[in-house]
Amino acid sequence: MFDRPPLNFWALLVLIGSLLTSSVTLAEEKVKAEDLVDDPVAADESVDLSTLKRARMSEEQAMNQLKYMMVKGWAKVEKELLDRGSFQAFGMVLSPKGEFRAVYIDQQERLPPDMQLATIVKNLEAIAQTRSMFAVGVMYIQAKERSDGTIDKRIMVLGEHIAGWARHWAYPFKIEDDEVKLAAPKETSVEPVYFVQK
Repeated sequence: MFDRPPLNFWALLVLIGSLLTSSVTLAEEKVKAEDLVDDPVAADESVDLSTLKRARMSEEQAMNQLKYMMVKGWAKVEKELLDRGSFQAFGMVLSPKGEFRAVYIDQQERLPPDMQLATIVKNLEAIAQTRSMFAVGVMYIQAKERSDGTIDKRIMVLGEHIAGWARHWAYPFKIEDDEVKLAAPKETSVEPVYFVQK
């Protein structure tokens, strides 16, 4: 399962944190999310979308903010992951001031995992449509049984930025010696779904 030596959980956080040094200092500049992207264009307007600028924020800056949101999410679940070997799915939002918040639903533990995830995604979509947040995302565990009967567990993270970029990360992990050990993730660029104008 682990092609490379597992990374210590906190070592990974430090590594990701070091990637964020070039991120935009939005909290100091008091910039709103809408200020960094072009005005949305209604679908029925006859505009050649290929002539519009995608955003004033670069993809690198947007990815740094998505990774920052993911690091905050990691910090939130580590204790639960160590205690239970798992954690409840949750949504993530990142404000223009760089404030992270987790999004849970009422009575979440009473719902089946698929319904939990679907409800969280619906809430994130509603939050994204207000266009008041820089980024939204979801973090959950996916477990699949292998042919040999062992379980393959991965931490799944899907993050989307208001500037028009989205990424999906899948982290194989195991818990060993009271540490969460992560293998190298599979990162996939995906199409935005939350910030799409309807």
